[in-house]
Amino acid sequence: MKLKITAALISFVVLATSCSKSLDNPTNVVVDGTWKVTLFTDNGNDETSDFTGYTFTFNNNGIITATKNAASQNGTWSTSSGKFNIDLGPKDNTNKPLGELTDDWKIISSSNTEIKLKDDSNNEFLTFTKN
Repeated sequence: MKLKITAALISFVVLATSCSKSLDNPTNVVVDGTWKVTLFTDNGNDETSDFTGYTFTFNNNGIITATKNAASQNGTWSTSSGKFNIDLGPKDNTNKPLGELTDDWKIISSSNTEIKLKDDSNNEFLTFTKN
């Protein structure tokens, strides 16, 4: 009886940890569905609300589309060597807030529903959550 309980417990632990496993390359996950920004901080300042109403679509061809209401803006995205690269135009006042996402982000963690990113040079954090 102990053997059956132990085997069941081990199976449960293996299953539970595999479901929450971080993905090294979120490419296949991110192209499925739309995403929203649920965290964006810049030097400790929470600027998440700047992205309220935006949805992001990551296409297989490397195009990212940011949509809010009827307006959309295209850019590019890719992954390589633990980085999540986004280019939505220049990081300047004429392209806020989307330009602030333009960077070579370090992948902190990723799952089927959430991708956490960090930019070491600017102390920025970005989290995308699947809609």
